[in-house]
Amino acid sequence: MFLEKNNYSRNALLNKTILLTGGGGGIGYEASRAFSYMGANVIIAEIDTEKGRHTQGLINKEYGNDNVDFFQIDISDGKQIDELYKYIMEKHTHLDVIVHNAAVVPMGAIEKVSISDWDQSYGVNLRGPVLLTQKFLPSMKNTGGIIVFVPSAAVTPYMAAYEIFKSAQVELCNTLFEELSGTNIMVYSVAPGFVKTDTAISAVEIVASSLEIATDDFYKSLEEVILDVELAGVGYAVSVVNAEKYNGQMTSSYQVLIDDGLIIDNMIKQDNTQIQVDYDRLTSLFTSIVNIFFDQYQSWQKKKLFQKHFILTDFKKQMGLPADSFKKQLEALQSQSQNHQWDNILNSKEMFIKLQRFYEHQKDLLQGYEKNAVQLANDTKLLNSWIDILQDIIDIL
Repeated sequence: MFLEKNNYSRNALLNKTILLTGGGGGIGYEASRAFSYMGANVIIAEIDTEKGRHTQGLINKEYGNDNVDFFQIDISDGKQIDELYKYIMEKHTHLDVIVHNAAVVPMGAIEKVSISDWDQSYGVNLRGPVLLTQKFLPSMKNTGGIIVFVPSAAVTPYMAAYEIFKSAQVELCNTLFEELSGTNIMVYSVAPGFVKTDTAISAVEIVASSLEIATDDFYKSLEEVILDVELAGVGYAVSVVNAEKYNGQMTSSYQVLIDDGLIIDNMIKQDNTQIQVDYDRLTSLFTSIVNIFFDQYQSWQKKKLFQKHFILTDFKKQMGLPADSFKKQLEALQSQSQNHQWDNILNSKEMFIKLQRFYEHQKDLLQGYEKNAVQLANDTKLLNSWIDILQDIIDIL
């Protein structure tokens, strides 16, 4: 196993009780293996009894921990959620972690996917996570806990019946994070990337055919986000170990494994060794953009409540993390640059690309609400100057 080869701690989640939906196969199976390896008590909530029991037996045999349990359930059914809650509370007294992994994947043109498939997708991909969260949240407020959503990042043609409800998990997570601020519950989203599970392969065949492109060409277009199924599942588990870092954010299995040092982003490392960096110019540009963002952040804090909430929510949606977390990242990089420590800045190209896209997004929004032509021109010019500074930084990196 990947974790075993990397000598990962067998006690990282010792005695934590973890509920993972849809754990009978694919990424859920690998995540359950990883949780078991780390010493957690794992409840696999799976609708397919044969798959669930088979997975339970395989993992318990592999590690000899006997810490994997199976509960047959349709998570879209509120009464079955009540039975699951009672089962967990009687056996474990509390629940530490929920991983909303279960999914159904209807594919096809909007008008061709049956309404029953739309209903099932809603039931499993959105209703189920809401029901589970509602049921366990009151007890988690007393004992603490972690809630992990597994969303899809964006809606794509011929995948709407699946992705609309999965992408809605991002907003559910964002809202829950705001409501739970100041509590002992952490909540975040982790996307697996594209993984060639049996379900995904079947989905690709439908989507590629609908787009009238070859299946191989479709896979080629996904090369940058394809991840091995075991690594995707391990990413879920490792994110729970480091949950405090991801609280309120959206991340990916791949990024989690990089953050923990389990894999290295070879492309980034290679790029840095092949360029000669003008550190004086980089320092000047970086200082400029830091000051710009810090001033902007301070102005956001002075906005009226709902205006401030809209801006900060929009920032988080575009950047994948809250503005205050991004500010802390910049402060850390600023301190390192002052001490001539450049490695983390050189490896932050993607962060600057995201910030540039955010300012481009702000410029697009500006065109819609600023009616004063002079003010519009001035603000557009200002945003373009910020975008240009970021482009210079990106070019250096």
